[in-house]
Amino acid sequence: MTQTTMESTPSMTTNIYNKISKGSKVRILRKESYWYNQVGVVAAVDPKAKEDEQVLRYPVLVRFESINYNGVNSSNFAGRELELI
Repeated sequence: MTQTTMESTPSMTTNIYNKISKGSKVRILRKESYWYNQVGVVAAVDPKAKEDEQVLRYPVLVRFESINYNGVNSSNFAGRELELI
């Protein structure tokens, strides 16, 4: 009986940071965020995140039209907290 193993190959895993780039429109999925379910524009993506997803916690800077209660219109998010539009 042969035993097969599922090894992770680059073609099997997708890095969300390769799809998100400056100027992309994203929806916020982080429920604690002031901008939850709102659409913002990606201002920057840290290049280290494109190489390895585990390097930085929140590598994507997103800007919004509205400001929050502190007068801020941008915040950092992880790729799993964003939905590309």
